Amino acid sequence: MRRDPLTVRPPDASAAPPKGTVMEALRMPNVWLVARGIFATNTGGYSLTFWLPTTVKSLSGGSDNSALLYSGLFYLCGLVGVLYSGYSSDRSGDRKWHCVAAQVATGLLLAASTIPGQPFGLVMAWLFLTGLVVQAWPPPFWTLPATAASIGFINMCANLAGYLGNHLFGWLRSRGMTDSTGLLFLAGCYLLGGAIVSRVRVYHQKSPL
Repeated sequence: MRRDPLTVRPPDASAAPPKGTVMEALRMPNVWLVARGIFATNTGGYSLTFWLPTTVKSLSGGSDNSALLYSGLFYLCGLVGVLYSGYSSDRSGDRKWHCVAAQVATGLLLAASTIPGQPFGLVMAWLFLTGLVVQAWPPPFWTLPATAASIGFINMCANLAGYLGNHLFGWLRSRGMTDSTGLLFLAGCYLLGGAIVSRVRVYHQKSPL
């Protein structure tokens, strides 16, 4: 029988993550891996969000308006990445490796933008490529195995990283950190997050389509 491509099969009950209380969730290694993964990633992610226009302006030597324009194009690329990540992970049924691939690609592309001697146009090309993957990790990330009771704890770690990461990055900038070093710091956060998430144990799931 031909299956309607728009029909979504219900998930296999045996593949569902376990349920439990908050204390039970905090005893699960997966919960701590997911929490540490998003903490590392968001330490770089929030810093990138807040400091990207300043970094672009410094690299280009242009005006505030041009820096905002470049930043807007960066996030326009991100919209494409989010849509494709959700589509691809739904089609394949894979969540973890879509998340890890986006985190690692973000780190590598940010690092590539710091190669010495590049013209500003090439630096922005690397950053626009970064924009394609920088927001592609959250959609599959939030479907990784974790109990409902652990979501609040994981989200708390994500928000704490945003607060600490932004202030740490600002503190480093005030101590003379260069733009290239700052981008390498952000790259390291994404690479560390990807390395941690790669250790998350996933439950076997078939493609939902």
